[in-house]
Amino acid sequence: MYKNYVSTYSSTVTKPDKRYDYIIVGAGTAGCVLAARLSEDPQVKVLLVEAGDHMGFLTNIPMTSTAAQLGPNDWSVHTTPQKYSSFGLWNQTQILPRGKGLGGSGQMNFLLHGFGLPQDYDAWVEKGFEGWSLKDLKPYFIKAFGTVLNEFDSSYCKKGSPCASAPMKLKLVEDENELMQVFKRASASLGGKSTVFRRATATVSEGLRHSSLDGYLKPAMNRPNLHVLLNTQAVSIRFDNLTASSLYILQNHRNLDNIFVDREIILSAGAIKTPQLLILSGIGPRDVIKRLKINLVVENEHVGSNFHDHMNMPIYVSIKKPISVTLAKVFSAGTLWDYIWRREGLLSFPPVAGVEYHNSSAVMLFSMGSTSERLLRDLSNYKQQAFRATFPFAQESRREGFVWLNSCAQPRSRGRVELPSPASSRPPLLRATYLQHEHDLRCTVQAIRRAERLVATKPFQEIGARIHWPRPERCLSFWNYPIEEQTGVKSRRKRAGGGRRARVGGGSPPDAFVECVVREVAVTGHHAAGTCAPPRVLDAHLRVRNVSGLRVMDASVLPSPLSLYPNSVLIAMAEKAADLIRNSPRP
Repeated sequence: MYKNYVSTYSSTVTKPDKRYDYIIVGAGTAGCVLAARLSEDPQVKVLLVEAGDHMGFLTNIPMTSTAAQLGPNDWSVHTTPQKYSSFGLWNQTQILPRGKGLGGSGQMNFLLHGFGLPQDYDAWVEKGFEGWSLKDLKPYFIKAFGTVLNEFDSSYCKKGSPCASAPMKLKLVEDENELMQVFKRASASLGGKSTVFRRATATVSEGLRHSSLDGYLKPAMNRPNLHVLLNTQAVSIRFDNLTASSLYILQNHRNLDNIFVDREIILSAGAIKTPQLLILSGIGPRDVIKRLKINLVVENEHVGSNFHDHMNMPIYVSIKKPISVTLAKVFSAGTLWDYIWRREGLLSFPPVAGVEYHNSSAVMLFSMGSTSERLLRDLSNYKQQAFRATFPFAQESRREGFVWLNSCAQPRSRGRVELPSPASSRPPLLRATYLQHEHDLRCTVQAIRRAERLVATKPFQEIGARIHWPRPERCLSFWNYPIEEQTGVKSRRKRAGGGRRARVGGGSPPDAFVECVVREVAVTGHHAAGTCAPPRVLDAHLRVRNVSGLRVMDASVLPSPLSLYPNSVLIAMAEKAADLIRNSPRP
């Protein structure tokens, strides 16, 4: 039924024209914005090329946001074996879910909204990314979301206000959410000059995911001047005198075609696929292009470099008060009734209460008490022993608790995307080098220590919060932490003694143990970015250097990380990119 519904858009074509004004590669977060904005001019013909198809309906339910991972709508990018991290994962390999289908990764992320921190944009300007400061982007935040706020709820917009007409819609976590309230009070009690607490805000409208696909592309998909080509992979770009003139495409893995462009080709294929396509088109490191036997168009050693991503270190905390999200609650008849008939309840919002930034670290409260091994282990590529050592109650569907996701907001480790083959069907190599820079490890440990202090505050102790430290076998030489202490069996026996140490799970581990645990079980934050960044690969208008008619707009343009989730900023950046493209002189 859903497939039949989404296939009725007249813009979806199976046989494209031979020539367009603009060709956009990738119908992800940025590609949807660009296609909608550029096709507003009825005199302009736009082709949007997408390698995937429509995604399943479950991706629209906020609570089931991981439904598409490891499926046909996920590129499932595997890193090369990691040298400094991921020891508890199979082959020391991280798996990055990357969307393959309309909406891209914005259709399978955790829907979280935020504009980062002001210093993120200052760092861009310092790196030479002129015109993209916080001040420059604020008008586009308003154009896309109707607000410059990180905590916002579109349902309270007044008629005629900017947010009422903005394409993107936001939902703020309910004020009645007790975990959010506890987190907020605990953060305030610890304080700190450089502490910022934010309640969770998500791209949700009427209980459903509201990505750039919903806000931008779908309303435009009956325009006669917009064509959307699904199940079609971009193979390479053809140049005439250093000007992008056409795009080679492969439809349904078998039909090769060449589509010509009059104005520009815009790459929005993401931080992994965009550098791959540039290299396959002859733009990249000379030695790589020579090895692949591709004709060199422009030498640029920086294409594919500067890869950055966040890592999340999970710490499980059990609570006594029944205020978290559990699988037993999610699959109850009442929850299903609330969602099916009213689009309300647990399924209508992602399981996140809020985030606290403290110095360069960040702590997010993931409000799932159930950490099902069956549902979660394979998504992160954990070995069985490492998963069970991290989540001691993985088989319990009624356990009340939550997970701290501890992160370094500004990681300094940098990786690279490389190509093993000139075939576009072969996945690129992602040499991510997570935790290579010592700063990232120290910063993550600081986040964990902050989470530990938060649990010890009165608001968390009043709900019976107790940390269950991960205990990977490789790390136990740094701290004697028996499994009885982790699971709480020993603590329950000693409860009559009233010892605080027993109640918080064996005391505080030494830094050496915490560092070992981070290297063992921390996982990707799914924020791949930076691989075609200005000013070395692109200019300040996102044009590829030393060629004409070729531009990039996706997460690969971020010179340095945004503090946590980048999706909302990328939508605003795509709005600005659309203006730059429309105001460019015609060739």
